[in-house]
Amino acid sequence: MMSVSLRCHFDAAHQLALPYDSPCNRRHGHRYDVEITCSAETLEHGMVVDFNTLKSIVGEFDHCDLNERPEFSVTGLATTAENIALVLARKLEGTLGERVSVDEVVVRETPRSLARWRRSNV
Repeated sequence: MMSVSLRCHFDAAHQLALPYDSPCNRRHGHRYDVEITCSAETLEHGMVVDFNTLKSIVGEFDHCDLNERPEFSVTGLATTAENIALVLARKLEGTLGERVSVDEVVVRETPRSLARWRRSNV
């Protein structure tokens, strides 16, 4: 088994609708740092996955209002770091196919806070 990780980032705005007073209820932005870990039993062209493929999927979220993206607006998911990690993991899984396993997606909203999605082994 071979695994690779990519760290990248995107800048985006969002607004939460929390049922309590929070500064997150106002529209604001973040530089989201993302780390993706993928693995595969076999390599294709000597790679688990082309890093450019991973970057392009994350890049879809760059310089947008996350609340307006269908992954959130249509599904009703809040644009929390947890749900951003979940949405990215689902998009990656849907794009990369069966040979490549998406093992972990980490989304850092600030240097001191992060959400981590991990593949469930259950």
